[in-house]
Amino acid sequence: MINTPEALSDLCSRMKASSSVALDTEFISGKRPETILSIVQVGLGAKEAYLIDVLAFDDLTPLRPILENQAIVKILHDASQDLGLIAKATKATPKNIFDVKLAARLLGMGTNYSLSELVQNLCGVHLSKGQQRSNWLRRPLKPAQIKYAERDVLYLHQIREVLLSEANRVQRTTWLEQEMCSFNDPELYLPPSPAERLLRSPATRKFAPQQCAVVAAIADWRTDAALTTGTLPKNLLRDKEILRLAKQRCTKPGHVRGTCPSLPRRYELEVANLIKEALDTPISACPTSLASRPLTGTEVAQLHLLLAIVAIRGSEYGIEPELIGTNAILTDFILNSRKPSNPLRQGWRQEVAGRDLMEILQGRLSVTLSDGVLKVHSHST
Repeated sequence: MINTPEALSDLCSRMKASSSVALDTEFISGKRPETILSIVQVGLGAKEAYLIDVLAFDDLTPLRPILENQAIVKILHDASQDLGLIAKATKATPKNIFDVKLAARLLGMGTNYSLSELVQNLCGVHLSKGQQRSNWLRRPLKPAQIKYAERDVLYLHQIREVLLSEANRVQRTTWLEQEMCSFNDPELYLPPSPAERLLRSPATRKFAPQQCAVVAAIADWRTDAALTTGTLPKNLLRDKEILRLAKQRCTKPGHVRGTCPSLPRRYELEVANLIKEALDTPISACPTSLASRPLTGTEVAQLHLLLAIVAIRGSEYGIEPELIGTNAILTDFILNSRKPSNPLRQGWRQEVAGRDLMEILQGRLSVTLSDGVLKVHSHST
């Protein structure tokens, strides 16, 4: 267990000398207003694992140079949440990430792509997940917890090698490289604020600027109050109640009470005053709705067609259709077909489906049904 500055410094030196390190985390969330990072596991090989006791440190900034070192591969499973927690604790923007779950999905290996399944299928080892929901804040950790945490990083190096070999065999190495580059984006580690998330709700499309200001003000207040009191945000105010407060422009405690039955009464006056202040916000200082416009009837039909084409391509390449394009990605593709940042306009997705989807929307390709099979083919106009 790494729980002193000296031990952490020594581990960092060993990590810097490695070409790749495996990482994982253990944390507590659930009934808490924020996720608490407890352990960071570091694997330097098949038999070398270390557990960093996050609770023993004010921060983990000594890890930052390693995380941002492009020459060191950081190997994780289902990397997004772990990297978000690690980035927050280290103030780093991680670089050169290899997510074994994402790689396995790109290669069509496995069914649910859990770490235990990948370890079983690719390493021939049964990985017990019995300690996954144990109390990771209690010290000292139980021997079973330590063994569980160590095993989560001991096989990641081997799994990566198997996946790289398979990617080379099926000529998808470029796919992996393109996909892993997405983890280099600093914005990935800046999740949307509660206000931004609520302003993406379709309910805000018809809100006036000051009503959007109400949504932002109450969402921020709820977050602060939850952290101060150790209460889950939804136990103070539910999302739909915040939207209702903005829609109805509630400026009196009694009106707030009737609109938000979940809000403790001691907050009614404070919330009413916040709403009153937000409604006086100058238009130039108000946020706007972030919700995209709804699809027209024709666009809905286009979406169903594109989903069918993506399903075909997924079957052809042996990968999940959602990996090529989700409903949200395809909707954005229809609404903003020239948008360069849409995944279907870039890299392997453009080659596999994006280019054809664009030509279908432009009428340059046809779709036919033959013997129950949907086919795409070019035609003369």
